[in-house]
Amino acid sequence: MAETGKKISMAIGIYVIVKAVINLILGFSFGNIMSLVIAGVIFVLLYKRVPYTNYIIAAYLIIIFLAYFWGNITNLGNSWVYWLYLAEGLIDLASGVLLIVSKNIKAYYQQ
Repeated sequence: MAETGKKISMAIGIYVIVKAVINLILGFSFGNIMSLVIAGVIFVLLYKRVPYTNYIIAAYLIIIFLAYFWGNITNLGNSWVYWLYLAEGLIDLASGVLLIVSKNIKAYYQQ
């Protein structure tokens, strides 16, 4: 159970890094560079199993989803990139919920 939780946690950490790299490619800015740094920190925290960070990271991902959801929905007709952002947001939401409710992830953090 804990091994599955580790795999799920690592997949979420890798997703966050890939997402940050894609956003950096789509729009090079200081904010996107900071997002990449934050993504690296998230990956390390998930890997090291720092207590309760799964909940903090989940809150971060859900807040990011909520912050950009309306803008992504209202701009879907303007550019294909908003479809990508919407997909990212939905994956953020799913990842956040998974970090909170998954018994496998909880078992990984309790080891």
